[in-house]
Amino acid sequence: MVRPELAGQVAAYVDQRLDRGPEARAVLLPLVTGLLDGGTVRLRCALAAVLTPPGIPASRPLRRELRDALLAREHDTDVLDTLLQAAARNSGDDLRDLVHRVGLLLVRTPEGAGRFDRALVDLGRHVPGFAARAAGWLADAPEEWAAVVGPSSRRMIENLAGVRVPA
Repeated sequence: MVRPELAGQVAAYVDQRLDRGPEARAVLLPLVTGLLDGGTVRLRCALAAVLTPPGIPASRPLRRELRDALLAREHDTDVLDTLLQAAARNSGDDLRDLVHRVGLLLVRTPEGAGRFDRALVDLGRHVPGFAARAAGWLADAPEEWAAVVGPSSRRMIENLAGVRVPA
């Protein structure tokens, strides 16, 4: 078990090893999946933050695989929120799908739904271009996003982006 105060160091090690490319897979896949299964919330948050940045091209497939492993087993709102925050700040190619996937996981509980809505508004206010991107996602597939984005968040995204989004 990793001591909680070492979570940041463990995550930094994982991030550094990920950038070594495919040869790191044999060590990192069992290590990180084990930490995701048995680690503390603090450790899982730290790992979520390093699994989201794109990293070097050679590290992207393993980062994505480990992030998918996290999403397949994670239920804690703190970890999911950390993943969402990191994803939005790194604006990867799969941002839309990742935000939607995290939203679907969070809205399973009233606390998670509120947290997702607050996170979207916060990201729209503080991450350049996020509100416009989110407004585009909502406009392109309103029925898909209706299950995860509440009406007040939708209005805030509209206001921040300066566009009207169909309900």
